Amino acid sequence: MKKQILHTGMALLMMASVACPAIAAINLDRTRIIFNANDKSVSVMLENQSKDLPYLAQVWVENALGEKITSPLVALPPMQRIDAGQKSQIRILQLPETAALPKDRESLFYFNVREVPPKSEMANVMQVAIQSRVKLFFRPTELRKLLKGNWQEQLQVSRLQDGLKLTNPTPFYITVGYLGKDNKGNVPGFDSVMLAPFATESLTGGQYISDRYSLGYMDDYGGLQVNEYQCQTPQCQRISKEGKR
Repeated sequence: MKKQILHTGMALLMMASVACPAIAAINLDRTRIIFNANDKSVSVMLENQSKDLPYLAQVWVENALGEKITSPLVALPPMQRIDAGQKSQIRILQLPETAALPKDRESLFYFNVREVPPKSEMANVMQVAIQSRVKLFFRPTELRKLLKGNWQEQLQVSRLQDGLKLTNPTPFYITVGYLGKDNKGNVPGFDSVMLAPFATESLTGGQYISDRYSLGYMDDYGGLQVNEYQCQTPQCQRISKEGKR
């Protein structure tokens, strides 16, 4: 009987842990990072939003495959203490090896922050190190002339027999964070899609079939910009100016 009660208590504790996810104390000042090739470095601000505890902040850069790297980009300092309610700056530096990156398109990296809480004075307390991860786009100088206007509007939408196809004809990464149809809100089951430069992505299934779509893309500042598309032919046409949703 005691064993059964113990197992039940452990199960309830695990359920409570899932239902109440931990909230990060160390937060970034942005949701994406644009690193222009003509800049030697990019500064990112970290803030410890805890009111009473200091935290260690560990930072690093990963390549597009999620592998930790120290070249051609590196984040410094790799570890630092941030007191309660304080802010601190991280610098992401480009090394000479960035010269080997493509000049005709953006390169994708990831910037990571792991917070390390202070050791608890209480016994048998489980502490969780929360990690945040944001996209880091290295943008070649040669692409600056292509940034006039809202270049994300070049995203092409095509109707398929069983869904739709998204085509990115630009040298930039485009993240579609919202997809609605027939003015009925976000399509059930749709998750954000990141299209690499010059790439296509097909979304198939009955939930994606429509003659009218609303697509929201993420701009350089992390804002969601929404455009409407009408599909009277297989090649859909953008029918309205972008608007924030």
